[in-house]
Amino acid sequence: MKKTSNSSIVALFVRVPVPGRVKTRLASDLGDEGACSLYRSMVADILSNIMVCSYPIYLFHDGKDDSELPEEWIAGSSRVIHQEGDSIGERMAAAFEQCFAEDNEQVLLVGSDIPGLDNQVIFEASKALESHDVAIAPAADGGYCLIAMKRGSYRPNVFQDVPWSSDQVLRATLERCRNSNLGVTLLKTLQDIDTIEDLKAYCREPNNKAATTNNCLIAAGFSVGSEAVREPEGCELSGNFTDSDTRFPNTEQCLCLSVCSLLGTCIA
Repeated sequence: MKKTSNSSIVALFVRVPVPGRVKTRLASDLGDEGACSLYRSMVADILSNIMVCSYPIYLFHDGKDDSELPEEWIAGSSRVIHQEGDSIGERMAAAFEQCFAEDNEQVLLVGSDIPGLDNQVIFEASKALESHDVAIAPAADGGYCLIAMKRGSYRPNVFQDVPWSSDQVLRATLERCRNSNLGVTLLKTLQDIDTIEDLKAYCREPNNKAATTNNCLIAAGFSVGSEAVREPEGCELSGNFTDSDTRFPNTEQCLCLSVCSLLGTCIA
């Protein structure tokens, strides 16, 4: 594939959406299918918000090949790339190195389970790199959900010896940046969705730019903020949900919202 040079790109990290493999901590409350449907909705919203920014999307996935991914994820991406490395730190470092090797000037690496990560946050991260080496959007659990670097400021040690999957990730990352004399700016803290408590916290302060996620939650019976999110026209979410449905609309119904969001139609 021919290499292209861009000022800013977004490296989006995703997992192959297989029930029982994604959002496993949520699955104990929502069921495997429900947790997977929610995850697909969150990815659809993040893709839609990145598209608003008109930045190329490099989709880094953990599957064996691209065919395991939803077609709409592939259609919304400029590149689809398999993640390389054992730990999450190794995979992120490899993604930055691959993106910078293609002469991209700024790389914004983001996670895929943060419905609050919208186009405004992405724009702010890119803008922050005009005066800082690194921009980070902290996550409420002590980690982070976005890290952005300029090509000349990239240091692989930022991702080394970090206690991943702990509440010390952000602290350790900031320490690595200080040791490398990198100037860091912190963006607003966002709520990632790993547990049912995280989900409840998000529902209290939802992002109105996460229409697919919000509608999926409302259809499942959750109260999302002080105002209801309108069901997109043409997307059928009605039906009788039993305990076996884990209170969530089925995958096809949530996928309808995902497609609508990516195509820029049927959005509340």
